[in-house]
Amino acid sequence: MNGFHELRRRFALGVTLTLLIVISVWPAAAQGALTIPQASLKLWPEYDDPGVLVILSGDFANDATFPQTVAFPVAEGARNIQATVNDPAKGLLSQQWQMQDGKVNYSLPQPGFHIEYYVDRPPSGNKREITYTFEAPYPIKSMQIEVQQPARSTDFSMTPGPTSTITRTDGLVYHAINLENLAAGEKRDIAISYVKADSGLTSPQLALTSATPAPQAAAAPTQAQAKSGAQTSWLPILLIGVGLLALIGIGVYWFLSRRRTAAPIKPVRPTVASTPPQPAIRPAPVGATAFCTQCGHTLRPEDRFCPKCGAPRKG
Repeated sequence: MNGFHELRRRFALGVTLTLLIVISVWPAAAQGALTIPQASLKLWPEYDDPGVLVILSGDFANDATFPQTVAFPVAEGARNIQATVNDPAKGLLSQQWQMQDGKVNYSLPQPGFHIEYYVDRPPSGNKREITYTFEAPYPIKSMQIEVQQPARSTDFSMTPGPTSTITRTDGLVYHAINLENLAAGEKRDIAISYVKADSGLTSPQLALTSATPAPQAAAAPTQAQAKSGAQTSWLPILLIGVGLLALIGIGVYWFLSRRRTAAPIKPVRPTVASTPPQPAIRPAPVGATAFCTQCGHTLRPEDRFCPKCGAPRKG
């Protein structure tokens, strides 16, 4: 009996350890089981950037569980990276991402994925030659690679050669090739060649004006942008302050003007100093012409009273 119980105990312990191992490696196994039934790779040279716009999109197989962390290889020097989930109801939704070992890693809540970024093309004259190397992130059953021929370009060619060429409603020509059964990590080179005499973009109205955003967050504003933003934010406050000061000044001026207008004018009392001096009346000397001391009329020697005002003669 003791041997039976010991055997049963060891069996239970073994089952428990096996379950723990399975649980611990299950996420890795699930990650490795991801497959892509169908994907699309678009290469648009000189579209809204002097380089090449790269767009990779598709859906994982329905038997995969989500959310799940996914990793997509990107070309060396990739910039302006956008990692999104393709939500059937809401469209493309941006996700936070990290760069690790040349791959964009982010959590995908649904099977639909969409990756965009830009790579610079080699400097050249009118003859433009671009080689892009695609690396399959997961097993891909079917994939279409589509190259947009830049506007005003001629002598276009690509290797592998296109299986179809079509002019769409936007007036641009698209060249496509189809690939089948790509293994995870398998690489394919796409060589593009064309002649273009100008440096203009196919869609200049969509040209990017911002720098590459930092992983996991929006790009921090540059010093010039921050300064410009600070000036812009303070400008309304400054104008409001100047307006208030002007209104206060007008109000004070109006109030003081009303006080001066309403103040009563006090009569000025004459002072002794302000009274004009009166000329002293001196008696006329003997034998000289005499004058009335009241009105100043000339008196004759025989006048005892002033013939003008009647005042008695003095002196």
